[in-house]
Amino acid sequence: MKRFYVRPLLIALCAAGITVLSVESFGSGFQLFEQDGASVGNYHAGYAAEAADASTAFYNPAGITRFQNQQIVIAGVGVATNVKYKGTVAVNTITTLDGQPQVFPVTSQGGVFAFVPAVHYVTPLSERVGFGFSIDVPFGLKVDYGRSTQLRYASTLSSVQVIDISPTLAIKATDKLSFGAGPDIQSMRGEFNQEGTLGGAELDSDGINSADDTGYGYHAGALYEFSPETRAGLSYHSQVVHHLTGTSDFTGPLARDDGLTGPTHSQRALVNITLPPYTALSVFHKINPQFAVMASAVFTQWDTIQNLTLRDVAGVSGTDRIANMTVVIPQYYRNTWNLSVGGDYYATDKIILRSGIGFDQTPVSSTYRNVQMPDNNRYVVAVGGHYQATKSVGMDLGWMHLFINKAHIIPPPQVTGSEIAYTNGSVTAGADVFSAQVTWDII
Repeated sequence: MKRFYVRPLLIALCAAGITVLSVESFGSGFQLFEQDGASVGNYHAGYAAEAADASTAFYNPAGITRFQNQQIVIAGVGVATNVKYKGTVAVNTITTLDGQPQVFPVTSQGGVFAFVPAVHYVTPLSERVGFGFSIDVPFGLKVDYGRSTQLRYASTLSSVQVIDISPTLAIKATDKLSFGAGPDIQSMRGEFNQEGTLGGAELDSDGINSADDTGYGYHAGALYEFSPETRAGLSYHSQVVHHLTGTSDFTGPLARDDGLTGPTHSQRALVNITLPPYTALSVFHKINPQFAVMASAVFTQWDTIQNLTLRDVAGVSGTDRIANMTVVIPQYYRNTWNLSVGGDYYATDKIILRSGIGFDQTPVSSTYRNVQMPDNNRYVVAVGGHYQATKSVGMDLGWMHLFINKAHIIPPPQVTGSEIAYTNGSVTAGADVFSAQVTWDII
C-alpha cells in the first residue's frame, strides 16, 4: 500500500497563522462565500461538488477523498466596495431654538478596500481516508464612515472579523459515496464606534467599543459521484455561539468630569452573537472534454440574530459619566438563499476559463436596516481562469462584480445613553472582488 506523510510545510503554515486586519462583507449580511481564489471566477457555483482543489476541505470535506497526493492552496481576495449614504442625521443633543433635534443633510462614504486570505491543505492518509486543514474567513464586515460628517453621531466604524481554523477527516464509504467532518475553531472580533456630543462639534467625544471571543462549531459533508463526469455534494456548517468580551472607552470633553482628564472606561464590555448555520447543495457535470456546468444553492439561517445588545458601554447618560450603559441595536434577520450557476471551458490542457452568475438575498429587514449594516439583495457576474504552469503548480485569477439594490435606511431611533440619533436616507452600494490563487500538488 502506498504510504503518505504530512509534510513539515503544513506545520510551518499552522505556526505562521493568518492575520486579518479588515474585511468588507461581500456576501449578504456579513457572510463571505469565497474562501479561496479559484471559485471567484464562477461565483462559487458547484463549490460543494466540484472538489477541484484543497479548498474542498472547507466547502465540503467529503471531497478530500478525491485527492491522491498532498496539495496546498494559498489564496488572496481583494475587495473594493462603494457604500455611499445620502440623507439626513439628527441627534437630540444638538437642537434648534424650539428644542427639536437639528436635522443635518449628510453624504458619507463608508466603503473600504480589504484583503481576505485563505490557506487549505489536503493529504490522503490511506486509499480511502483523507485529512484536510483550512484557515479562512467565513464572516467579515467593515463599514467606515469616518468622522468628517454628522453621520458620526450614529456610526463611525462597524467591524466584524472572523478567522476559522478547521481540521477535517474524510472517508470513502463506497466507490461512489464519501463523507467528511471536522471541528471549527473560530476567533471573532467586533468593534462598534460612534461619537457623542452636547450642543455642538466642540464637545464631540469618541465612543470606542471592541470585544473578542473564541467559539466552536463543526462542519460536515457528503459527496456522491454518479459517474466520473457527474457528482453532487451536500455540506453543512453549524452555528457558532460567541460571547464577546472586551473594553469600552469614552474619550473627549464630555468624558472629563470634576477635573478628571482620563476617559470613561469599562473593562468588561459584553456582546453575544450566534453566527448562523448554513447548508449548501451543489452539482457538477462535465458535458464533454471541453465544457462543464455547475450550480449551488446555499441556505443560511440568519434568524439566530435578532438583536445586538452591547452591555457595560462607557459613555454619558444625563450629566453622569458612566461605564455600564446597555445599547440595543435591533436586527431581526431573516433566513436567506444564495443561488449561483457557472461553467468551465477547458480551452487547452493547461488553461481553464470560468464564468458564473448569481443572486444573493439579504437577511436585513427594511424596517431595521441601519447605517451599520446597509445591506440589500445583490446580483453577481463573475469571470476567471486557471493556468497550469507546471505539472505540480497551478495559478488562478478571478473577478466578480456585485450589483447591490439601493437600500432605504429609516430604522428606529438609535439610543446610546442620553443620546438619541435619527437617520433617514438611502445607501447606494456595489463591490468589485479580485482574486488570486496558487495551487501546489506535492508529488
